[in-house]
Amino acid sequence: MSSINGELILVLVARDGAIEAQQPVDIRTATATFQDVPAGNYTIVARHPDLTPTETRYDVGVAENAILGVRYTYNEAQRRLLLIETEMRFLP
Repeated sequence: MSSINGELILVLVARDGAIEAQQPVDIRTATATFQDVPAGNYTIVARHPDLTPTETRYDVGVAENAILGVRYTYNEAQRRLLLIETEMRFLP
């Protein structure tokens, strides 16, 4: 299964209520990569309208020259987004 009811999970990177970047991600890979996010504090949101609750949030600080990786954990039996984890890799 790659989607829920034909729709992918949407991963958003937001700051001060504004969406800076977004990426649809299928359930099998569960990973989104954001390369052009400026340094600062952000809220990562994984969202799908057919889940309860419809979204999961995680606050993260992004460093200069970083590639931000976002992975979410989805539980099919409960139809819930359980966890968001982030990872940063640095550009030379």
